Amino acid sequence: MIVFGTRNRSKTLDSGQFFCPRCQAQRRYDRKQARPYFALYFIPIFPVGEGREYIECQTCGAAFETRVLNAKRAKPASDLAGQMNRVKDQLAAGTPVEYVVRDLTAAGLEWAVARAIVDTQAGADRKTCETCGLDYTSAVEVCTVCHSPLTNVKR
Repeated sequence: MIVFGTRNRSKTLDSGQFFCPRCQAQRRYDRKQARPYFALYFIPIFPVGEGREYIECQTCGAAFETRVLNAKRAKPASDLAGQMNRVKDQLAAGTPVEYVVRDLTAAGLEWAVARAIVDTQAGADRKTCETCGLDYTSAVEVCTVCHSPLTNVKR
């Protein structure tokens, strides 16, 4: 029995720093080229098509089109220290947990750190909007996005 087909081979063309849309932070990247090869018994023999370039984040492993290197990162609306000082007030005012995390990451904080800070401030008891799916602290009664009542408590 003869086993044949195609197999992609990748090679690194260069590397550098970029703003990863998935990590939401400055990360190291590799610019790579993937090219299909004819393979016989799973061994690539010769190229059979054009190569395709892509950018690979070295932290999360996600692949992006090369134009991600040209994307401009939006300037944060406020400073990180100010955002962190307002977390408790925002949650008490009825801002969804996800929106507070988004604001912290936009100000330059890593997503996991922002989520840990918000989870600490919000506490374990949460309410979820059945319409939007957004999480709120247990003191909030109505979704500030769709104005639906919040009834279910997550623990």
